[in-house]
Amino acid sequence: QARGAFDETLRGILNLKRNGVRVELRFVIHAETYEHLPDFAAFVVRNLVFVDHVAIMGLEPTGFAKTNIDKLWIDPLDYQAQLATAIRTLARARLNVSIYNLQLCVLPPETHGFARRSISDWKNVYFDECRSCAARDACAGFFASSTLRRSRGIMPFARAPLA
Repeated sequence: QARGAFDETLRGILNLKRNGVRVELRFVIHAETYEHLPDFAAFVVRNLVFVDHVAIMGLEPTGFAKTNIDKLWIDPLDYQAQLATAIRTLARARLNVSIYNLQLCVLPPETHGFARRSISDWKNVYFDECRSCAARDACAGFFASSTLRRSRGIMPFARAPLA
């Protein structure tokens, strides 16, 4: 949020790529960012198509996020349209894109193939309703800190969804 930070970040990304460094962009979804997700994807496709990976990430309620959970939390069910649009945009441009930290049962079906089990599997826990889930082995599960907020869409799959 500092003046010039955006331009400085873009220059840094360009410099990294110029020097052969792999670049991953991360977008953390929360109540103040979810509406911008499709615009972020469009910006990346127009201006940063050379990045190596785009990670779309569910909110991990730790640190400042935990302190501001009432302000930042949004149920993943409430941003499915924005997420699906962003994933479609990035995938059409053939960018390497992944979804992290979100459970399969709260993702739009068309995005399941982009969901990754976890970037930190040691942090994952599963709740009682996950015990009988046919998709559990492919699901990111929950951060241990996820007890603060949970989606109203958490439910087990009777059979594993198609990727």
